[in-house]
Amino acid sequence: MERQYDTGISILVVGGGIAGLTFAIEAHRKGHNVRVIERRPKGETFGEVIVITTPALHTPNKWPNFMERAREQSAAPVINMKKFDGTLIGTFPIGDPNDPSLAIYRSKLHVVLYDYASELGIPIEFCAEASEFFETEEHAGVVLSDGRTLTADVVVAADGVGSKSWALVVGSKEPPISSGFVMYRVTFPVASVLENPIIAAELQGYKNRAFLHAGPGAHVVTSMSGSDICWLLTRREDSEATEEDWSKTTSIDKALKAVEGWEPFVTELIKATPNRTVLDWKLMWRNPQSQWASPGGRVIQIGDAAHPFLPTSASGGTMAMEDAYSLAACLSIAGKENLSLATKVHNHLRFERVSCAQKMGFKNRELYHNTDWDAVAKNPETMGKMVGDWLVHHDPEQYAYDNYEKCAEHLVNGTAFKNTNSVPGYEYKPWTVKELLDASERGAPVQDEGDWS
Repeated sequence: MERQYDTGISILVVGGGIAGLTFAIEAHRKGHNVRVIERRPKGETFGEVIVITTPALHTPNKWPNFMERAREQSAAPVINMKKFDGTLIGTFPIGDPNDPSLAIYRSKLHVVLYDYASELGIPIEFCAEASEFFETEEHAGVVLSDGRTLTADVVVAADGVGSKSWALVVGSKEPPISSGFVMYRVTFPVASVLENPIIAAELQGYKNRAFLHAGPGAHVVTSMSGSDICWLLTRREDSEATEEDWSKTTSIDKALKAVEGWEPFVTELIKATPNRTVLDWKLMWRNPQSQWASPGGRVIQIGDAAHPFLPTSASGGTMAMEDAYSLAACLSIAGKENLSLATKVHNHLRFERVSCAQKMGFKNRELYHNTDWDAVAKNPETMGKMVGDWLVHHDPEQYAYDNYEKCAEHLVNGTAFKNTNSVPGYEYKPWTVKELLDASERGAPVQDEGDWS
């Protein structure tokens, strides 16, 4: 990798997930001096299939051999959309077919990022948990759970929804709100199910295959890639969740009940789950929070620490990686003397775009669970297009270079500035989770102006 000149900016990244490692690599390329701490042990990674769409892939194309490695681990970025009874709606690309997305297991992407960062010599320390964030006029830092204190010019909080950075950034942290839905998730070797003739009829002869079955009150995503297969079933929860838990398990019985009467492929795959056990993930929402930078601008949140996503958005990983390129560019443009402004410019450039992408998670779920099948029959594209053109046709790194000065002038002097990286024709309006959930309960689809397609 050809690094840019040394900026002299020291950066501590808290969190070695997709957002944190992506930022660390791009910050290194930009000439910043970066180190990463991660609370989990080395090698502990997990997660089912995700899709990284085109806007998050422009910058990694500048990282020698990175995209080749990632593509080797990926599946074809297309999905077969089906009605719950097995009727095929169509086979659709996820994102821009002319500039293909990256469909990959989260765990595999994490390994590719970690290996690449390690080869660049970026220091990564495991089993190091940040319990407190702080800042002064000259630097920022964290206090670790073992009592150590680490400082840098900028601290990037990439440590997910449980980040302790909220106390400094906004002074308090709103509790998550139950979405009223639960997701059952599991990944296991595909060889174990191919002896079943019903499953084999759909999967035999393919290297990778993906489905989304939509039905009343539930939808199921299935993805086979290489030697693994995963299924993820989202349905309405019997009781409202009160806390998040990423490790709770349950029997497949509830999943089977949710898909009674669905096509046999779905039910047979669920029945074939090893040990009849799946992860039981209560889907929690948070209201969009517009402030990601601390008052002094020395601490900045990215990825899930700033804006968690529902899985149906098909954009959580993309937005996390977009954050990384935008922030690295803003810090490079600003230089060491203007870091506090740089994080706030990045925040302003990104918030409205990210909030609209978050809202798409709700819109998509409503479409899958309350489908107007007559409308879909007339226009299958309404079901097949998971992410809009407004989201796909964007380059976050270039956008930062093109708009930094205008945005900085707006923040400092109040001059006019309007972002152009969001939904065309849409004037951004703040929204809350409660508003969307109430609309869903009333059976009133959320209608927004602008072209979200």
